Amino acid sequence: MSGMTEQSVKSARRHLALATISFTLCFAAWELISAFAPRFRTLFALSAMQTALLVAVPVLLGSLARIPMGMLTDRFGGRLVFSSLMLAAAIPAFLVPFAASYRQLLGIGFLLGLAGSSFSVGVGYVSRWSPEGRQGSFLGVYGLGNIGQSAAVFLGPVLASVIGWQRVYHGIAALLATWALVFALLARKCPVQAQAKGIRAMLAVLTRDDCRGSYLFSIS
Repeated sequence: MSGMTEQSVKSARRHLALATISFTLCFAAWELISAFAPRFRTLFALSAMQTALLVAVPVLLGSLARIPMGMLTDRFGGRLVFSSLMLAAAIPAFLVPFAASYRQLLGIGFLLGLAGSSFSVGVGYVSRWSPEGRQGSFLGVYGLGNIGQSAAVFLGPVLASVIGWQRVYHGIAALLATWALVFALLARKCPVQAQAKGIRAMLAVLTRDDCRGSYLFSIS
């Protein structure tokens, strides 16, 4: 994005802010299962192994989904994929309090793990909006969205003591759905677009010995 005007830089910063807020909300929702694991353990009389599995399941989907979500972002753009992802993540977040059994909670938690794939969506989105020579700093700011995990762990139980843990989940679901609409309205496609790659071309990097390790590390 060379030759950017002052207005273009302001626009890039605005889109960076939109992506960072989205990332923060998604990671907060992603971590809520872990934040309330002790409560679920008591509520469903879970063993240590069952509790560990409950915490691990959202992480599993969040990690595995980053590759396809990154490909979708490259193909369709961050505006569509990020807003759709937040709307999709709002559904299991809303349903968590309605889980009547451990199996139901496990299934809903697995779906909520989709929020963890937001990392790769935002990276693709922010990268295209980054001014030339400043991609590193833009991605560094975007990475601050990781604070959503800490906020969920520390603030989730505090809020639960005041309004109840069920409302914490309903609250994050409402925030995700509302922000998805705000993001869809305010976000724009970058005026400088890279040529969209086909699925075969996207997967080709995974077959290269010199890039396989670094590529997988970059999405972890």
